[in-house]
Amino acid sequence: MLTIVLISIIVILLIIVVIEKVTTIKRIARASEKIQNNYQTEMKNFESEIERLNYLLKDKIIARDHVENQNTTNIKQLPEHFVLEQKKLEKDKEEIVLKNKKLWEMSILIQKEKNHIQLLKNDIETKHRSITDSIKYAKRIQDAILPKEDILKNSLSDYFLFWLPKETVSGDFYWMKRQGDILIFTVADCTGHGVPGAFMSMMGVTFLNDVCADITEETSSAEILETMRNLVITTLKQDNSSPLEPKDGMDMALCILNLKNKKIKFSGANNPMYLVRNGELFEHKAVKNPIGLYPRIKEFETEEIQAQEGDYIYMFSDGFADQFNGQTGKKVTYGRLKNLLTEINKETSVSRLQQQKLLDFITSWRGSFVQMDDILIGGYRI
Repeated sequence: MLTIVLISIIVILLIIVVIEKVTTIKRIARASEKIQNNYQTEMKNFESEIERLNYLLKDKIIARDHVENQNTTNIKQLPEHFVLEQKKLEKDKEEIVLKNKKLWEMSILIQKEKNHIQLLKNDIETKHRSITDSIKYAKRIQDAILPKEDILKNSLSDYFLFWLPKETVSGDFYWMKRQGDILIFTVADCTGHGVPGAFMSMMGVTFLNDVCADITEETSSAEILETMRNLVITTLKQDNSSPLEPKDGMDMALCILNLKNKKIKFSGANNPMYLVRNGELFEHKAVKNPIGLYPRIKEFETEEIQAQEGDYIYMFSDGFADQFNGQTGKKVTYGRLKNLLTEINKETSVSRLQQQKLLDFITSWRGSFVQMDDILIGGYRI
């Protein structure tokens, strides 16, 4: 547990460093853009001065030729306006020298800023690679602590786990355990997604491994959820002293299946379970409480269901139902999810095909819209 906390702190610090560096680059980029704009303005002014001087020089040559033609050697005989222009030319020449110096200094400053920005860019890219590598390694750890799917493969006639994380690591997780003829399987949705959600999911897997270490036929699904809730509250030191402060935890749907008599014990913490039999969907509701602290604590309930061969059980997080449509901006909703699962069951009973249809639907529905949350749907055929 201490290792997890330390890793979490390190990841958070790295993210803060990246954000700070990105902010610095944006500030420097704005400054560089301003300097470049000033530089361009000065160059335009410089070109205008050059054109004016060329014109005056041409005028002066004409005046000089005029004087030579008149065989006059005394410069005082020049028209007065040419004398004034001569003085103005000398003054303009001094101003041009100063402007050239200023432009040179500005070009040096711009080059220094560009070099500085490049160094910052290289530094951020290095840190980004380091963070990305760390998160990819965290993904390997998260995958490693999940139970092997062979448990489901050897216990059910068919199954699928449609897992689509929003980021590299996920706050949704699945879990299963078999002990004799008792199979426990669950789908959970932790607070948040990405790295924070992944830490919660790892904690949830650890708790389930401990709570379900010695299950028996008498173990109830509600009992498991109650123990999980107490562990989360105790471990995270949760209390109601700050009612407005968000409480971390998880939503969960959990089934205990007796493989001999096909009886199911179901309990849900906010998340329901759908059972599809002969093309008809039945919803088994959850208690409106999370696995964690809640202002109004309710006891979890166990519902006993007599399953039949060929029944399909679906448990899921809220990511699929809450996904927005890329064109209309509307959510999928649980009603549309129910209809979709019913239609899919009528079309095929093969789990991998059902999973592909779910993927095709959500990909088409989302379109160009960003994925809002982690998505996880578990399909289990008795």
